[in-house]
Amino acid sequence: MANFDFNRYVWRKDADVAGRYIREAGGGEVIEDIWKLTKHGEQNLFLGIQATLSVPIEAALLHEHVKHAWTSLRWEVPIIAATTSHIWHTDKPPTAFIVYDVGKSHSDVDKWVSETLEVKADYKNKTLDDLRYDIGQEPIPVNDYDRQTFLYLVPYTPTTFGLLLRTAHTTVDGSGIKIWLTKLLTHLEKYISHSKYRHGQKESFKWGTEGERLLPIITEVLRKHEPAVVENGVVISEELPVEPRDGKEYFETLQGVMGGIVEGHSRQHLFKSFIQPPFDPATSKPKTKRCERRFSVEDSVKIKAAGYNLDPNNKLTINHIVHGTLSLLPLFDNPPAPDSDGAVFYYGLADGRKRLAKEYRGPLDYPGYCLGVSGLQIPISIFNKYSTGDKKTLVYEFAKEMKKEYLKQAAYPALVGIEAQQGDIMLHAPPPPPWAGPGYSADGKGSLYLYPKYPPAEEGPVVVEITDFFLGLNKCDPGPFFRCYEWNGSIVFSVDYNEYAVAEKVINEWMDMWVDLTSAITK
Repeated sequence: MANFDFNRYVWRKDADVAGRYIREAGGGEVIEDIWKLTKHGEQNLFLGIQATLSVPIEAALLHEHVKHAWTSLRWEVPIIAATTSHIWHTDKPPTAFIVYDVGKSHSDVDKWVSETLEVKADYKNKTLDDLRYDIGQEPIPVNDYDRQTFLYLVPYTPTTFGLLLRTAHTTVDGSGIKIWLTKLLTHLEKYISHSKYRHGQKESFKWGTEGERLLPIITEVLRKHEPAVVENGVVISEELPVEPRDGKEYFETLQGVMGGIVEGHSRQHLFKSFIQPPFDPATSKPKTKRCERRFSVEDSVKIKAAGYNLDPNNKLTINHIVHGTLSLLPLFDNPPAPDSDGAVFYYGLADGRKRLAKEYRGPLDYPGYCLGVSGLQIPISIFNKYSTGDKKTLVYEFAKEMKKEYLKQAAYPALVGIEAQQGDIMLHAPPPPPWAGPGYSADGKGSLYLYPKYPPAEEGPVVVEITDFFLGLNKCDPGPFFRCYEWNGSIVFSVDYNEYAVAEKVINEWMDMWVDLTSAITK
């Protein structure tokens, strides 16, 4: 297999436009872009947070503080002001570029703030889900060079507010958008608490130079080999292997991952209970809605404990359990033939930040797009071995199989290293049919990337505290996108779906079944 040109994805100055930086979108970035283009904004991303303030602040002053924090975030993470452009071809998919135009002056950046930050005072008696539903249906960006990241402020009371971030998925993943909010709220707290912070920040802004600090694509900052650190016979840190982007392990990973995706598509078992006639994106626009279920802290503890207690020699995580359980939904909805060789198939999404160079590996160090992707296949034959009434056994067996798939994925030595070439291959392959199975994101502990308190409690009195949040994305294809995360000790299930493709009643039945099956493992 020929070597791949990674230089396409390196930031460079545009020779024709002063102050413009440009690079080709690669890996998952380019797949997100083509889905957005061809599926009415499929996977446009949203993060909503509800927060409290320790001191009352009137809405107008809070708006000023948020404007300043938004400006500081652009200086720290310039990619929030990026746009997208394309070279259009007649015989193949377009070439997508991520574009950044530097701030020409303070007033130029103020103009950007006015175009991307909006107060939604009329939503003070509604939810952020309502706001997302009302403003989030149209694709972003619509045209090349359009704004593609927006922030909405809802001042509920002098001590409570909400923020909703809406962005194209091209430049950031679900973990990255949480990092954006953590950095934004870190600045916000300082603007609220320290009268001199604004002056100091403004003095530090050297607009026109921030393009030199644009976040590199992941394949430019992969982990190098790191030897173990041993002090006085005690291992301080384990040896870490290189994340390659060439050589034998690289190409074996690429072949294994792509082969698994092709096989998974050929075996995929689908949901059945869609609206008929099927939603047609050629004649209709989709409309995304979100639904969620929450476990109590007590029940969440029981689910976690069950994964460890059922077999101490084969411990299961919450994600093994809930992802395995999710895989039962299309089988109950669309019972398979007894001799079926099919599988419940996923694009397995893995946070790739641990595979990056040390300086990009901390929780807040890579606020961009960093997902490794391989196929996950759960054979239908497992379902046919057991009685559908024996829920606990079914969940346990599916969870064990999901653990095997997770371990197989983690064992790929170049899961992140292949991303650019993998995306290029998938972009130019014949498009698969509309997704009609479950999609899934294992979001883990929300507090890993989205810090709850500002400043952290150990640094002083808390000024801003997140009380709740949600993450969502737009859907066009009929297959819903499910996710699980933990917040304040509670496990939360959510789903985004195209309400013109799947009836709300069906979604509620699937969500109730997911909860019921997951709970069965604790019985």
